[in-house]
Amino acid sequence: MNFNIGISTCPNDTYIFGALLEGHIRTAHSFEPFMDDIEVLNNKALDRELDIVKVSYGMIPQVLNDYSVLKAGGALGFGCGPLIVSVKETDIASAKGAKIAIPGIHTSAFRFFRHFFGSDYEFIEMRFDEIMPAVKEGRVLAGVVIHEGRFIYREEGLVKLFDLGELWEEKYKAPIPLGAILIRKTLTQYADEINRLLRQSISFAENNYTEIQQYIKKHAQELDDKVIKSHIDLYVNDYSVDMSPAIDGLCGFLGCRPEDFV
Repeated sequence: MNFNIGISTCPNDTYIFGALLEGHIRTAHSFEPFMDDIEVLNNKALDRELDIVKVSYGMIPQVLNDYSVLKAGGALGFGCGPLIVSVKETDIASAKGAKIAIPGIHTSAFRFFRHFFGSDYEFIEMRFDEIMPAVKEGRVLAGVVIHEGRFIYREEGLVKLFDLGELWEEKYKAPIPLGAILIRKTLTQYADEINRLLRQSISFAENNYTEIQQYIKKHAQELDDKVIKSHIDLYVNDYSVDMSPAIDGLCGFLGCRPEDFV
């Protein structure tokens, strides 16, 4: 079977999928990769273009008629949420109408922002790697940063206003739902096998990191080895191998059913 598969260029995705996509894992299947920003992938899923695709948890309810959620490969955990950053300490809650840069209207990051601060702002969509420059240049009051931004915002001269993940954990006492891997419902007969292959790919990366390191760096926005490794260590965890323990809580958050997870 040939699958077209969409993942982001971020180190956690290339770490998880790298061994599989680079041919280090033996399988009778073939995988045709498409790699781009998470909001591009969200829209690909909304258009039902890909067989397997990484998406933000926040938009999953819109595609559950056509996709199921794989139990392996996603981004879910503690201490890994999006940050709100600015050039100086700012009272975001009282800055209604201000321009806020977001990494896309379908992202979990945007859903978290609206959940805690509401919608009375002028939201400016841009690629995640364009958000901090926009904040520094004063084109927006603040930005919601994801991925590598969590590790380098101080170096960019910015301050953290809020950790949206901390707000989530304090309120719900549950892991932060960031990104999930979807598979077409018409292909769920392959779900167990794809989950197994992803677990093998993660295991290969854990035990043979140097063999996929260049693949990861080739696609990363931030090339510093320490930043890349910190990114992987934060976003790849036991839930990436099997997010089954979190399913009940996710169903409450997403309004879906346990059988939507395969």
